Amino acid sequence: MAGHIIYAHRTIPAPPEAVWDVITDVAHADKVLRSVSDARGPDGEQYAVGTSWHEKRNVFGHHGDEELHVVECESPRKTVVEADAGLDTIRTSYRLTPMGEHADSTRLAMTTTIEMKQRSAVSRAIWKVFGSHSFEHTRRVLEHDLEDIEAEAVRRMVSA
Repeated sequence: MAGHIIYAHRTIPAPPEAVWDVITDVAHADKVLRSVSDARGPDGEQYAVGTSWHEKRNVFGHHGDEELHVVECESPRKTVVEADAGLDTIRTSYRLTPMGEHADSTRLAMTTTIEMKQRSAVSRAIWKVFGSHSFEHTRRVLEHDLEDIEAEAVRRMVSA
């Protein structure tokens, strides 16, 4: 059962490959995304289905160390990552669409879902009552992630 779904998007003045490089640089997520306080992962490893890493952040009321796994990867157009967070699964999809006459911009769309497959009926009811605070916090986190990804993609292009 999906508890909440959040959609966020942004047009970034960088080609999809530049944005992809930022999104898939998971070992340095804590240096790029203000919402990640620690990232430990596959530094130098190719990003693909099965890649996993650990990071600390607060999403949908879950905080602390989470192990994330790449479950879909279509470089440089789409990736989907999942994290088991207690009784829930948090799934985030990133879609990159080339924009502009020369594909020099990217529309980055993020969809984050919390699936509550293992929660009891009482726990799901409590979530319906109190989950809106976590929902709004997570929406702001995702908007900040988009800002941070844009800033890093532009910074990398300028310094290249």
